Amino acid sequence: MPLNTIALANLPRHILTLGTALRSLMRNLGGSVGISILEARLTEDIQTIHSRLIEQLRPDNPLAQTPHLAAPFSLTDPAGIAALNAEVTRQASMVAYLNDFALMMILALGSCLILLLVHPPPRAAAKPAITVDHGRLRPGPAD
Repeated sequence: MPLNTIALANLPRHILTLGTALRSLMRNLGGSVGISILEARLTEDIQTIHSRLIEQLRPDNPLAQTPHLAAPFSLTDPAGIAALNAEVTRQASMVAYLNDFALMMILALGSCLILLLVHPPPRAAAKPAITVDHGRLRPGPAD
């Protein structure tokens, strides 16, 4: 509600409904595009990070041998390989989500910096409460 009030405060009364509709449209489109971009980045990051993590899990790596891996994980047993892949996918998803949240933080901070460029509209001159017309007092336009 405060954002609506700020965004629509300076619109003339006769186009207020058009301004409300246009603001609602832009908000919905911006949200949809933003969600689509973040979802695409998330999917791409999960795949990229998964491939970088999994390339170290090969039989010739001494750290990937059986004594170093915990019980459910194995490079020789199909169930162990599936468990290892699930763990790598889980970790890749976590890193990808952190990357998305970092991007949202940067965008929010950038938006806050843009607010420094916004100036309040000039104030209108104060109208007198009473006007004098041919020596008679009558209420002014402020009443």
